[in-house]
Amino acid sequence: MNFQVFSAISTAWRGIIGRRRFLRLTLEAELRPTRRAPVRYRPLAVEADDIGITHVGHATVLIQAGGLNILTDPNYARRVILAKRQVRPGIPFEELPPIDVVPISHAHFDHLDRATLKRLPRSAHVILPRGTEDLAAPLGFSRVTALDWGESARVKGAVFTARPARHWGTRLFDDDHRGYCSYTIATPGGTVYFAGDTGYFEGFAEIGRTERPTVALLPIAAYHPPSYRRMHLNPEDALKAWRELGARYLVPIHWGTFILSYEPPDEPRAWLDRLVREQGLEERVVILEHGQGRVFSG
Repeated sequence: MNFQVFSAISTAWRGIIGRRRFLRLTLEAELRPTRRAPVRYRPLAVEADDIGITHVGHATVLIQAGGLNILTDPNYARRVILAKRQVRPGIPFEELPPIDVVPISHAHFDHLDRATLKRLPRSAHVILPRGTEDLAAPLGFSRVTALDWGESARVKGAVFTARPARHWGTRLFDDDHRGYCSYTIATPGGTVYFAGDTGYFEGFAEIGRTERPTVALLPIAAYHPPSYRRMHLNPEDALKAWRELGARYLVPIHWGTFILSYEPPDEPRAWLDRLVREQGLEERVVILEHGQGRVFSG
């Protein structure tokens, strides 16, 4: 048997095993109830020169800085298409503070959930990539701003700048015009980098040269099968991206909420935790449970 034939058979076999694992994980998720958030939400006391980060779930994070309440990629859905939510949102919806700004990274259903957007105050300023504004504009928000990479929107004392990412923006099948992005959010207390969803790319170093974020919010899951790494970070990739960004702190996101790939839902967090301990990064990599928050000083 030549190498090419062996490689093709091996790849096909790994694919079969991976799909079987995914089906098993999905079935197990259907049979068990959605868990409560492991940490009871407590509002943070955030000073003017600080940044507050609270993990809601998936890519939904409450950022409190510069007197603003910022909710990223809001998703309070019980399901993403067929995927059942594994952990309840870390902040119950009725306990959210008044939301001022809603930055959305792209139009995928797990990041732009129209049902959640409809529940948010109409006074919120929605910021999203060019080509996705039609999904939010009809919902009655006071302001909807679409950005291309490199463009910015100012809200009070904060500047939201759309940055590159390695992902894609299509929501359905024939809407390739939709953009996607990450964001830097510059506030009086420091800068937050919100990746939304991305694979590793050389642009992290370029962002780091100009921004030097205080906190980087980086995804760490949906990396298996291996082809998914073109568009998603695994924990090792996230640490590499964080170093290139030059951020003071890393807070992982996009883990443990929905089963969207082949790896077990608890694997990304456990993998990152092991790497953090091995590399002595406990003071700089902050793994927040759903519902847990922390104040970071710029």
